[in-house]
Amino acid sequence: MPQVSVQIAGRTYELACGDGEEARVQELAAYVDEKVTDLRRQLPGTPEFKLLVFASLLLAEESREARGAAKAAETARATATDSAETLATALEDLITARVDKMSKKVSGAA
Repeated sequence: MPQVSVQIAGRTYELACGDGEEARVQELAAYVDEKVTDLRRQLPGTPEFKLLVFASLLLAEESREARGAAKAAETARATATDSAETLATALEDLITARVDKMSKKVSGAA
């Protein structure tokens, strides 16, 4: 299992990760570090452990919002699919009715 070295809040951590996931783990760690750095600027003098807790809460909030947005998008997609299917069925019924009507006119005229 590969090892990756990441820095968060000025500390280096050695972490194990899956094959090929090293860059992704470093990218995620950099994002966490960015959150901690932003919080450190906003809350000078706050102990590091609190900054890490605040960063965790902010990231959890982002994750929850993203899951909510994804769920809303899936619901909208499903609704659009249902509407498209309903419209296609209505159009098919209309075309069938018109063809039947035209067939009756042609049969009646013959």
